[in-house]
Amino acid sequence: MKLSLTTKIILVMLIGALIIIPQIALPEAEFAGADDAAGTAITTIDQNYVPWFESLFDPGEMEENLFLFQQILGVGGLGICFFYLYKKSGKNEKAEKSA
Repeated sequence: MKLSLTTKIILVMLIGALIIIPQIALPEAEFAGADDAAGTAITTIDQNYVPWFESLFDPGEMEENLFLFQQILGVGGLGICFFYLYKKSGKNEKAEKSA
């Protein structure tokens, strides 16, 4: 399946919009994980709740760095997959032309 140039441009613009629009619409939004939401929900249900155990250390900045590293790995993996598919499609086109 070969996409036209206009289709590729439209897809790139849509991806860019998906990245930029949330940042413009919610500039002051903060990342809150599921752990924070769960803790808040539990304390609203039962104010006397006592956790079974506490964390040994507070990751703080390290947690953000781990999320960033995970994002880099994911994007890198997708990039490698797309590059592989791109090279594979080039080989297929060369084989079709020579046949």
